[in-house]
Amino acid sequence: MPVKETLSKPIPVTLLSGFLGSGKTTLLENILKQEHGFRIAVIINDISSLNIDAELITGHKVVTTKEKVIQFQNGCICCTLRGDLLEELITIAKNDEFDYIIIESTGIGEPMQVAETFSQEFSALMAETAENDEDINLLKDIVRMGGLNKLARLDTCVTVVDAVNFSDDIETTDYLADRWGSKNNSMNEEDRTVTDLLVDQIEFADVIVINKASGISKRLLKKVKKIIKTLNPVARIITTDYSKVSNSQVLDTKLFNFAKAITSSGWLRSLDESNARVGYGDDLSKERITPKPETEEYGINNFVYRARKPFHPKRLYDMLCDKFQIIERVSMPEQEGREEDDVDEEEEDDNDDNPEKGEEDIEEDEGEEDEEDEELTKEEMLENKKKSPFGTVVRSKGFFWLATRYILRGEWSSAGSMLTLNAGPPWFGATAKEFWPEDKETVESIRKDFQGVHEDRRQEIVLIGFKIKPSKLQKMLDSCLLTDKEFKEYNKVATKRDLVLIEKNLAGMYEDGFEDWDFIQEPEEHTDN
Repeated sequence: MPVKETLSKPIPVTLLSGFLGSGKTTLLENILKQEHGFRIAVIINDISSLNIDAELITGHKVVTTKEKVIQFQNGCICCTLRGDLLEELITIAKNDEFDYIIIESTGIGEPMQVAETFSQEFSALMAETAENDEDINLLKDIVRMGGLNKLARLDTCVTVVDAVNFSDDIETTDYLADRWGSKNNSMNEEDRTVTDLLVDQIEFADVIVINKASGISKRLLKKVKKIIKTLNPVARIITTDYSKVSNSQVLDTKLFNFAKAITSSGWLRSLDESNARVGYGDDLSKERITPKPETEEYGINNFVYRARKPFHPKRLYDMLCDKFQIIERVSMPEQEGREEDDVDEEEEDDNDDNPEKGEEDIEEDEGEEDEEDEELTKEEMLENKKKSPFGTVVRSKGFFWLATRYILRGEWSSAGSMLTLNAGPPWFGATAKEFWPEDKETVESIRKDFQGVHEDRRQEIVLIGFKIKPSKLQKMLDSCLLTDKEFKEYNKVATKRDLVLIEKNLAGMYEDGFEDWDFIQEPEEHTDN
């Protein structure tokens, strides 16, 4: 049956996110028990095989009798079940039986990925991968209409935060697999941390419910509010116990806007404000970063670190590694791994056949390895961070330029004690012009970032937190840059036209503590843009 195109308006949707045990299900129960005046369909996503949440909901009497509960199991909405979610939302809208939808996402769900389900692009992707003719035709109808948002619109993104466990969660070094088991995560989420997920859920929310507020002191609650306000300055913050919230605060609020959601996070707003005050291409020595008056109320300030020199990779790594749990995503060719194994086996055979190497030598080697492998405890690392200028930094994000990496930019993202450093896309100075965006305003913005022979290569990292001291952060990060003498030698190598050759030569000039980055593309020569 074709999709109706005569719906008076799209069905509003409220998305509930939050960690397992935060109070999402209790909030859902409270919403349904209150008078709401809607015919509500509830979509519940639970990672367990027995959907406890759905049983709890259906076990309660609710004000109206027209709620419908749909259960998704053994998967996560933002990972494996987005296609199922899309199809179920289409079915609900098509049947015209309900006028409101509530989605309770699993505790490990990212709200932004669920929100993308409502885009025309996602509908088109699902139409291409659908397996039966009925689904294909249905999804094509949706694409033709302009996407799911013509039938259902995301109205409010609500994130429930557990006040009692918040401080531990924002500073933990646990991975999702440590906390909830690897079977509940997709392959792409294996190296995701608890802190990463918590920050994602907060930054994308329209409404943040701080639950179990009476379980902590007023002083600690104030700190929790400050951190949340730092991460998401524009969200409505509600403090409560037992997830008691008025329906008017979470239903039909019309708060959600995708463009606003992806640009309202604290770090991005800080960068925008800084750019407005500093401008593009200005003399960075004249830069003055000051908090806006409304942030002073919360004791929050920000600092945007900028520099037009590369970091010395070893100095940067050494400065960071005792203060943060550093995460690097590495992709290594399988063949190389096999060769390494073969080499190890050959070395073992050689050692077995070498009578000159006695037990004392072997014990000495093992002792050296133990010393090299000795790592700081989590407690020691947290203490080091607290004592450093990074101590009051809650969130940082941006990109960085390593002296040994001339083609790809580095991507920097920290939350609490977790710091993720990865390869990003190529610098625009290393990208052929035909691969640049076509939009004239975007191109103009890109060109404003170009300076000198190294073009758009630079450091630009937003750091936000409580009463952070920009001068101390500046000094610490500046100490990791190449010295004037080193930069002079660097420039002799980095002026050739062959970018791959430049990178190979630079790799031999500096000790590098970072993992190798895979090239997204390998430009053969430097093109003038």
